[in-house]
Amino acid sequence: MHKDVVIAGAGPAGLACARAILTAAPGTDILLLEAGRPYRRRPCPVDRGRACTGCNKICNVVSGFGGSMHYGDGAKLSLLPSGRRLVPHLGAERAGELCDTAFAWLTEPLDRAPALQGEHLTGRAVDAFAAHELTVREYPVAVLGESDLATVIAGWHDYLAARVELWHTSELTDAKEHGPGMELTVRTGPGRERRISCDHLVLATGRRGVTSTTALLQRLDVPTELPDISVGVRLEMAVGLLEAIGEEHPDLKVSQPGHAQKIKSFCFCGGINGGRIKVTNYQDAFGTEILTLDGHETTERTAAGTRPLASNFGLLCQVQGRGNALEARDSFLDAYRELAGGRPFAQTLRAFLTAGTDNATWPELQARMPFEPSVADLTTGPVHRLFTPAEHTSLTAGFERFMGSILDHSGLGLSVGDILDDVLVVGPEIEFLWDKPALDADCKVPHLPVHVIGDSAGIAQGIVQAAMTGIAAGRHIATSTRRQER
Repeated sequence: MHKDVVIAGAGPAGLACARAILTAAPGTDILLLEAGRPYRRRPCPVDRGRACTGCNKICNVVSGFGGSMHYGDGAKLSLLPSGRRLVPHLGAERAGELCDTAFAWLTEPLDRAPALQGEHLTGRAVDAFAAHELTVREYPVAVLGESDLATVIAGWHDYLAARVELWHTSELTDAKEHGPGMELTVRTGPGRERRISCDHLVLATGRRGVTSTTALLQRLDVPTELPDISVGVRLEMAVGLLEAIGEEHPDLKVSQPGHAQKIKSFCFCGGINGGRIKVTNYQDAFGTEILTLDGHETTERTAAGTRPLASNFGLLCQVQGRGNALEARDSFLDAYRELAGGRPFAQTLRAFLTAGTDNATWPELQARMPFEPSVADLTTGPVHRLFTPAEHTSLTAGFERFMGSILDHSGLGLSVGDILDDVLVVGPEIEFLWDKPALDADCKVPHLPVHVIGDSAGIAQGIVQAAMTGIAAGRHIATSTRRQER
């Protein structure tokens, strides 16, 4: 089989790349490979209060049509300057146009464009963070609720299903040069493989390919640069604590001028409906099964019992005292395996901040919380022991500043000391696992007809940012295709 273009990965980057090619070169023969399942067949047992089973080696949270746009959840579309690392890579003027196009395409299936928040914060918000020597990063953010995101994913599926060949549960396992193009090996099922040649290969493999894509690029002699690794925890609390700032800035991030112990928030899920914690199963990507955390925005949940819903945010710091990025990653994951078997665990905020102990079982701790925890499949343990002393100091000091600002802004009259027994600290959170391959401004690797886009490019994360890289690569491929036709 021969195709003009093969795109590995049907997340925001791969979908946008396919559309960009078809827009500029409508007759292009595209094969879209997706290791996961169709968009309506991505249930997660953890969302139903059950244990993570691995879903037969395909984690439905990160694999399947839509990728990080998960059917049944909400999502945030954060625009530039969020993902600002893309600006020098793509060029400032071009990055702005790509951001506008990505946002327009992503929201096109909706009846009307969603409202943008996150800019022009109230003086009360600015002052609350300034009092803790923090500056809120203002940029436009659109929150898509569960129904809106389902409409977006269905719209993308309807558009592409009629124009490209789409294979689900089909994973790219190898690639090598073949004349001016590439020859691919694709696993289509247990013990089943297909050989495919193509003129252009696009790697949009995201979290599913977090280690396998780097290994593939190394086999192709593509230079890669080790990433900066950040590690941390996800903090879950009653929705009322994060409601006020979440309504002003749904993707809250801060700058910390003058602080040596820097932290950053990640996947902030506040607002009136909060959000839920998701579990990502990396299966054998790191040797043995590893589960990590993520946060997903929601707008349509209802409380199941008498307790209020939960909200959450991730808090991360750069690794310290663990060697280079690869050594740091392995050191952190080894500690996670030793402490919790590679599965998420929790303790109270009080125990985390003081590096203390809490002998409560998970059912006991879960019942003590003044909110309904969003994940029932947890155990308890010393989450603080995941971190080096320097990392723990950064996280605890950073939390005091960050949460102190949020509480000052909330008007609830609470301090951090008032909520020590009312917040769950769930670990671990880990970010920037992708090696950064050598790429030009079109996300193409040197001397090969291969583009790397989305998270796999190692430049910036986010749905809009992934789509931006996909559009850049798709336009470049379409231009090359037209030249070949002439």
